[in-house]
Amino acid sequence: MTIRMQLEAKVKTLLRMTCFSTAVAISAVSFSPSPVFAGTGSPAAPVAAAESFQDLAVADGEDFTFTARPAGVGAQAAAAVINCRGSFKGNKAYDAPHPGASSKKRKINAHLSITCTGAGAGATHVTVSSRMVDGRRAGKASTGKGFGKARTGGDLACVTSKRAYQAKGVVLIKFPPRYNPPTATAKLASVAKTFKRNGKGICVKP
Repeated sequence: MTIRMQLEAKVKTLLRMTCFSTAVAISAVSFSPSPVFAGTGSPAAPVAAAESFQDLAVADGEDFTFTARPAGVGAQAAAAVINCRGSFKGNKAYDAPHPGASSKKRKINAHLSITCTGAGAGATHVTVSSRMVDGRRAGKASTGKGFGKARTGGDLACVTSKRAYQAKGVVLIKFPPRYNPPTATAKLASVAKTFKRNGKGICVKP
């Protein structure tokens, strides 16, 4: 089975999980979480894992960075370091989550995005997938793919009762050949926000 097939199979498996596990990482990964929205928690400290994939469970609403380094030392290798940073926030705080304009504010969504920088970023394959949940329902998973960056946003229709809406997602990265680590994955969640459907069918804060 190719690495790409393994990545796609892992996306499907991780999206079926309703709970996020304790943070797990191989020491080769550089993971730099930082708060991106008020009320987020602190990430668990990474511990060693025996799998070839590096799994990280990210605290709700926090962003993250994966760093991969090419084989070799010196200034040339240092300049080729790849940093991939992502979150459910993107560049706008309201993204985590909010009533979506594309649904005329009748559905809640959150945009999961990741962008890689560095000399090898253009050859770095990124897959992101997410779905919205409200504690009782789970929306359809949405997936985005690209080289150097990817973005997606699953959504879920509001109901008349108050529900806490939260996006849960998976990021999978395949770095170029001769980079360490060769692949990386993360499981993460947006902050949860409460909404309900009003008499006009629009999602509003209660």
